[in-house]
Amino acid sequence: MRVPAACIALPLFAGAAAAVILFEQLPERLILAAAFAAVMCTMAAASFCADDHLDGVLFCAALGALCAGYATGGAVTRDLLAPPLLRWFGTQPEDRAPVLVEGVLRDDGAVLPYGVVLTVDVATVSTGTTTVPARGGARLVVGGSPGGDVIREWRAGRAVRAAATLRLPMTFDNPGVPDGRRALALRGVVLTGSIKSAALVDVLSRAGPISEGAAAARAWTRRVIASRVGRHDPRSAAVTTAILIGDRTGLSEEDERRLQDAGTYHVIAISGGNIAILTAVLIAATRIGRVPYRLGAAASILLLLLYGEIAGGTASVERAITAAVLFLVALIVDHRGSPLNVVAGAAILAIAVLPVTSVDGGFLLSFGATAGIMLGVPRVIAPVLERLPSSRPLVRSILFATAAVAAATICAEIALAPVVASLFSRMTFAGLVANFAAIPLMTAVQCGAMALLAAEALTIPGAATLGWFVHVCAWSLVESSHFVEAAPWLARDVAPPAPWLCGLYYGACLAVLFVRRWRPASAGVLLVAGILLVGDFGIGARRVLPPRPPDTLRIVCLDVGQGDATVAIMPNGLAILIDTGGLAGTTFDVGARVVVPTLRALGVRELHAIVLSHGDPDHIDGTEAVLRSLRVANIWEGVPVPPHPGLRAIASLAAAKRTTWRTVHPGDVERIGDVEIRIHHPPVPDWERQRVRNDDSVVIELRYGDVSILLPGDIGSEVEHTLLPRLAAAPIVVLKAPHHGSATSSSDEFLEAIHPRAVIFSAGRNNRFGHPAKVVVDRFQRRGVEMFNTAEDGAVFVESDGTSVTIVGWRSGRRITLSQTWRGEQHD
Repeated sequence: MRVPAACIALPLFAGAAAAVILFEQLPERLILAAAFAAVMCTMAAASFCADDHLDGVLFCAALGALCAGYATGGAVTRDLLAPPLLRWFGTQPEDRAPVLVEGVLRDDGAVLPYGVVLTVDVATVSTGTTTVPARGGARLVVGGSPGGDVIREWRAGRAVRAAATLRLPMTFDNPGVPDGRRALALRGVVLTGSIKSAALVDVLSRAGPISEGAAAARAWTRRVIASRVGRHDPRSAAVTTAILIGDRTGLSEEDERRLQDAGTYHVIAISGGNIAILTAVLIAATRIGRVPYRLGAAASILLLLLYGEIAGGTASVERAITAAVLFLVALIVDHRGSPLNVVAGAAILAIAVLPVTSVDGGFLLSFGATAGIMLGVPRVIAPVLERLPSSRPLVRSILFATAAVAAATICAEIALAPVVASLFSRMTFAGLVANFAAIPLMTAVQCGAMALLAAEALTIPGAATLGWFVHVCAWSLVESSHFVEAAPWLARDVAPPAPWLCGLYYGACLAVLFVRRWRPASAGVLLVAGILLVGDFGIGARRVLPPRPPDTLRIVCLDVGQGDATVAIMPNGLAILIDTGGLAGTTFDVGARVVVPTLRALGVRELHAIVLSHGDPDHIDGTEAVLRSLRVANIWEGVPVPPHPGLRAIASLAAAKRTTWRTVHPGDVERIGDVEIRIHHPPVPDWERQRVRNDDSVVIELRYGDVSILLPGDIGSEVEHTLLPRLAAAPIVVLKAPHHGSATSSSDEFLEAIHPRAVIFSAGRNNRFGHPAKVVVDRFQRRGVEMFNTAEDGAVFVESDGTSVTIVGWRSGRRITLSQTWRGEQHD
């Protein structure tokens, strides 16, 4: 067998991934059973080995690896999801006060637009005079404007103490949106928090010599790149820093998005490609210096390990360096096995050290691309090589390099298609073209930056010229992604594929590679599976919801934290989106990461209209992402605010997308089938607004038979009073609480006039505004109104056939039915 390590790597991966994914669905005692089975399989493999029964050894080894993967994956997942820090936090009162946290910094302090982020491996927590051990990870944001000298003190490995207000990480409970809290816990972070000032952070002790040296090297590298490359363009310095030491904090969201759309984002993340280039440079340097190859390989291993420490020791760096070290060890012992054995060995080590790596996106992308390239490129490139001209070596070399890049890109894209669709709900084919520029430019940036650092360290003339060269290459790398704007069809959003479609796709891939007699039929199956995967026809999409019943109006109040977003899907399938959420003061893109995935999970591929109730960030910040991802026919707004930068940006993008912009007024009515969309507010303003006002919110009502769904934006009690003459109460009214349940809204006279049977609060959990206000909750309780809250229930589904209403909480599972004859029917 040419790749014996794969017999261990594949089942080990499958077992660990199954344990992580299914941990909550399967009993914990299965972990112990799997561990026992792994021991028994090992004993059986030893018995077969004694009898020289190779097939039995391989079978038992594979089965044992499967069981060992499940046992270790389950045990590690259990510890990560419920560490002592999280258990301690669960015993604390909801009114959180700052506590003293002591621990070790996992990374250098990361400077972001909203503060400095410290990731701390917590050891103890102190409340008052009590100090308790509480192991676990916390991500803390230091507010204010810490000086550069202070930030440089926050280095990986140093022990710190800080007064922090802790809270659970934010998560958004909507269909199609991954559990962010669980994903963060699998990366070792179970709490987030805030530190008011840098003065509240004390460095208790320094790290060991190696960690301190690595941190100093990172700081020096940042300074040199900022000085030599950043003087030409800060963006070039940010790209160079990302490629060289993996620090991507200086990159703008716009540049990251463009590189992702172009399919070249991988070149700025330290991974196999970067480490392969570094390894090749080190080997070439030893050959030029006439160092014996074994000694050169050993020196290269030491330098790679040092580089891994400097680059921060992230999972992707460790995996790539592990593979390179295994390759160099094989070189030292003169072992000439299949390169796939090296890849499989690196995968075994990565999963054995941290089993949850098996579901990490970086792991899947790195090893998937590498396996695709190694298995596919030799088969693709061999016929091309035979046809290249042998009489012209230079031309032959250029054509071969071009063909190799094309073959590698195609094979990697084919291997990763289901993974990319599952992880990002997005497919891009731009990389097939962009990689011809991106890969050479990335190589030039990496090699040029290393030469720049060497010149700076040795005070060799030419550092300024190298800095300019690196800037030009980095600038060209980012600019090469702009061609996607001229061909936007190269990048498209898709629904995450169903498991059966992924299995069919990879089964066809393996059949094409290894089963010659089935090759034509397998290629056909692969083609069909690929079309279903990227065509986004709904066939083969992962189903997270039952289909919507016919003649049903479905309204979903999305969980967007302390914000507002509601989608209404008409009985005929047309959909409108009322507000798009937003998290003011952060760089988190609610539109791209929450709203768009939820819409796709609901089966929405295009929107008849987006209604912008008003221009507050928590209502409109997700709009640009929605416009970029879905076809939108119209945008409705109430009161224009010309100076508002957010609304101007949306209007500019809408014009580029040829989306109709419309100002709506009270009395406007649009019919979509049997559903009436009524606009009740705001009136035409008497003066041009210079700022956004809550009382200028669009108040929209969807009337379907005997059912009314009222969405009043952020209006206050004064506007509620002016609306009373216009609101003709329906037999069944479902109200979305004005202004997230603020005490200045939901007045008694308003509630008396509309008689809501149910109310939905759209608010963030433990939000700083105290929404919904207790006085408002009491008003609804006195009237016996059924209450739902996105903070507790997740997304809230409201479905109606025009005579009754069913309301369901996505997270809580709470379900009620309202009709004219029944006040409320509760379901488990």
